[in-house]
Amino acid sequence: MTALESSPPLIVSLEVIEEDENEEITYRNLAIFSDPISVIDAQHLIGAQLPRRSQYLKQPLAEKLLESMGALIADPRPIFITAGPCDALQSAQANEVLSVLAVLQKGSPWEQLECRICDREILDEPEAHLPHVDQHGLRWEIQEHVDEAVLMCSDCHDMAHQPTLQQLRNYARPACPKCGERNPRQIIWGMPAFIPDPDDFVVAGCVLPMGPMAQWECRACSSRYLVADAGELAYPELMVHHE
Repeated sequence: MTALESSPPLIVSLEVIEEDENEEITYRNLAIFSDPISVIDAQHLIGAQLPRRSQYLKQPLAEKLLESMGALIADPRPIFITAGPCDALQSAQANEVLSVLAVLQKGSPWEQLECRICDREILDEPEAHLPHVDQHGLRWEIQEHVDEAVLMCSDCHDMAHQPTLQQLRNYARPACPKCGERNPRQIIWGMPAFIPDPDDFVVAGCVLPMGPMAQWECRACSSRYLVADAGELAYPELMVHHE
């Protein structure tokens, strides 16, 4: 029996290992569970603790375990797991489990898979990308997580975590001095000669404020602010924050 070191630990396959009189060992895969079985659920059914390392089971315990697995296959119990942060460089343990299950549900472990992004065969180990914006720390029934996972090659997974041009553009804009958000809209004073995109611009009107005019409006807290050298301002305190 092969189990994943997840939380909870999950049974994903059964194998038969035989040794003949010449001490030759043969290995045969008996079953692969794309819908895994919780080791904890199996323990509850057999009323005994299973080992946390590889070892042989005595026949009575092995027979009880197989019986409990049959019951859990016939009447599966929900398994909940918490995804970790999706990272192309270092995956959380829970995400590794989700990756294995996503591969098992796509076909045989020995079958060549195609990247969902570039459509090329994945020559190295497939990587599961979790695109949900709030996936990190999200506790779902395990199949919901697997359904969200997108199998990619390592190159596409790296690109999925690179900043977009819009993100780079936003990062280049000055941070809000009140909340730190780096995605402000630009303020236009007076009557613009074009119809500005309200997603990128704020029309502030023709009544100009006393002192320096704000250049940016924060999307998060609506604070208005500007960036300038303090020596250029008649009222340097207004450089920090405008409402």
